[in-house]
Amino acid sequence: MKRILIPVDGSQPAINAVKALLEARRYDPVERVDLLTVQIPLKAGTLGRRLAQAEIDAYHEEEGQAALQAASAMLTGAGVPFETHIEVGAAAETIARLAEETGANEIFMGTRGLGSVSALFMGSVATGVLALTELPVTLVK
Repeated sequence: MKRILIPVDGSQPAINAVKALLEARRYDPVERVDLLTVQIPLKAGTLGRRLAQAEIDAYHEEEGQAALQAASAMLTGAGVPFETHIEVGAAAETIARLAEETGANEIFMGTRGLGSVSALFMGSVATGVLALTELPVTLVK
């Protein structure tokens, strides 16, 4: 049985990745899912005032919980065991690192649906993850 990492941000493509996993597990059993949300780092002095580290940490936790909510509800409803992770940092690097740390066998992730030309100029988290891991990555629109 597999262990799957699904990065989520609360967007429809992320929800679609969870749906794709739930469909795929009918044919390929899943032992456990790790749901990950990666928050953009805030620094002291952000928003024109000095924020204490505790305020920054609370903000990341609150935003992370909101991003995890829909995916967590779907997995709970389907009876799939999962853990949640809230990390702060660069998205692609954090996804690849956590996949290794959790012993994931595969990554399921949503894409924003950018074409190859847009991805070439703008870059994308999915492209970064593909470059940083040797795990199979299932991309879902």
